[in-house]
Amino acid sequence: MADYKADRTKVPVDVAGGIIEGEFNGKVNRTDEVIGRRIMLHDGRSSCHRYETLIPPGATEMLRELSAIARRYETQRLPEMRDLMILFTVRFKPGSTFHAQFEAARSFAWAKLCVERRLAVTLVQHQPGLSGYAEGKPHVHMLIFARELHDSNFLGFTPLLKGPPKAILAAEWAAWPGRNA
Repeated sequence: MADYKADRTKVPVDVAGGIIEGEFNGKVNRTDEVIGRRIMLHDGRSSCHRYETLIPPGATEMLRELSAIARRYETQRLPEMRDLMILFTVRFKPGSTFHAQFEAARSFAWAKLCVERRLAVTLVQHQPGLSGYAEGKPHVHMLIFARELHDSNFLGFTPLLKGPPKAILAAEWAAWPGRNA
């Protein structure tokens, strides 16, 4: 999925991440397409295991629907917006249950992103061995909207963009009590 700039910073936990820019390699990134590429894989021949969009507690309920929030974000997109989303991926050891892995990532995203930072996030879970197309560790992508969500409006950019988001979130994930699902 060549739509973002990977952060190669070394961190003590098994994560990946980077910035999904508004434009990458001369092509405009659209929110629905960025998320869609992670939901439907291998040119539509397989899909992710599970996905869900989380919104901050004070956001309007109508934005829980993925297509609604993607439309709203694009409608409120700033001209020449440099940073569209933050990608943060947590990996798990094979062997634990898929739902426990998803819930570990979900509880982290809810507390650290939605509640603490007022950010919307779409979680996309992949179980590479199930698709038959790839080997690899089970993982959950957190596609984090780069602007804070207040009621139904995307306002200022998250302070996560001021430091390396991967390193900041990796440190928080390392300290997260439920991460070893």
